[in-house]
Amino acid sequence: MDKHKLVNTETGEIVLAVVELRRKYFSGGFFMAMQEGFLHLAKLGLTGEQLSVLMYVFGKLDFENWLRIGQQEIADELGMKKPNVSRAMKVLVEKRIIHKGPKVGTSLTYRLDPGFGLKGRAKNEKTIRKDIADMARQRGLQVLQGGKDEDEE
Repeated sequence: MDKHKLVNTETGEIVLAVVELRRKYFSGGFFMAMQEGFLHLAKLGLTGEQLSVLMYVFGKLDFENWLRIGQQEIADELGMKKPNVSRAMKVLVEKRIIHKGPKVGTSLTYRLDPGFGLKGRAKNEKTIRKDIADMARQRGLQVLQGGKDEDEE
């Protein structure tokens, strides 16, 4: 435990401050979170289960925002039923927090929208956005850029 003395500038009183530092840190990777994206998440009305699945997604994110994980694994890790995980993932896709990627073997892949966070080099954000748009077009979806149709630019 570190002990420091602080001086109250108005009274000159010396105050003892105890600063307890966390002794054990979580090891592993990290990603950059986008504050505006998190403010948006706070307003989406996600349920507790949906938020739990999203936090798990953040924790399992791979480089360039890829995620390849089975819903059963998420269910087992979070103590949830697989249908509930499936519904949560569906909502995260519908709210465009994550995007469906190509199927790899029997596994679905997803990609976190870089508006919420980024794992990898910041300079690759535009490439990730382009890749997500290309995947959407391949599934027959219309892609909007900044709220406008691409042909309106």
